[in-house]
Amino acid sequence: MRKLLLSWTFLGVALALGIWSTIALDYDQNKVVLYFLLPYFALATLMQYVWPEQPNQFESGEVWTDILNNAALLGITALQGAIVHWMAAGGNGLLFQWGWLPESFAAHHLPMWGQVLVAWLVFDFMFYATHRIAHEVDFFWRFHSVHHSANRLSFMNASRVHPIDIIWRRLVPLFVAFQTGVSPEAMIMANTIGATLAVITHMNVDFRFGVLNYVFGSNEVHRWHHSNKIEEAKNFSVVMIWDHLFGTFVYKPQGQERPAKMGLFNELYYPRHNFWGQLLIPFTWKRWKARQAAAAQDAVPTEPVFSETLPAQRVAGDDGKPLTA
Repeated sequence: MRKLLLSWTFLGVALALGIWSTIALDYDQNKVVLYFLLPYFALATLMQYVWPEQPNQFESGEVWTDILNNAALLGITALQGAIVHWMAAGGNGLLFQWGWLPESFAAHHLPMWGQVLVAWLVFDFMFYATHRIAHEVDFFWRFHSVHHSANRLSFMNASRVHPIDIIWRRLVPLFVAFQTGVSPEAMIMANTIGATLAVITHMNVDFRFGVLNYVFGSNEVHRWHHSNKIEEAKNFSVVMIWDHLFGTFVYKPQGQERPAKMGLFNELYYPRHNFWGQLLIPFTWKRWKARQAAAAQDAVPTEPVFSETLPAQRVAGDDGKPLTA
């Protein structure tokens, strides 16, 4: 019960501070990042050492790979700024701008809480769709596999992503959400709420959320998404409504508290803790798979194969009795 109360308190305070900060900072995205999200990220990192769910045991190259990935993600986010600015201005509600839908249907006519709800749910649905595609379509999995190359959850490896993977899985949901006609302020608030919850999904902290695990993708739920068993690697959204609706919700199968192993389904020769190797892996995929196949073939001893044997021809078996080939 104590862990449950602490976990719920952390979640509630984090969301309340995120919402208050966004309003107090006049919906300025840059200030929200600087004065709320960055301190929140620092706290998330610190809590992994104060209240860890799993021991903080790092593999060779793991920390450096995660540092490079976090730095790269900051750069990608900065470069995407111009595109996001266009979405918020000229690219917002294009169907209404072009007269294909009545302007009165645009979401910005709703009260702020309604706009935030629309922006949040539409973004999260598209996040679910693109995330599921990234797992089920081989071309996209080649890029998304980078995110699953760690064998444990950590706030630091939440940013372990291939640039192409994160660009399309971020911009597509954002573009679709903006087409509802929500105000830029509502989108910024929805982004703050979504980012606050998304941080928790990867935190190596011994949280206990109880019934809330059926509502949002906490770290207790998200660890199953990182299972190396395909049938367990689901839970694609942050708001669990989509996984419930489409039958992809997984939580404590067979009563297990956590997956037997997290990581890739077959990580032999995969550059798990090699930043540059991960950047190249989608483009060297066939070579990597061929190397795996060759290793698997070499590992299996071959038996003599008798082919084109005449029907009347007989060979002796181990028991000395003749066998018809």
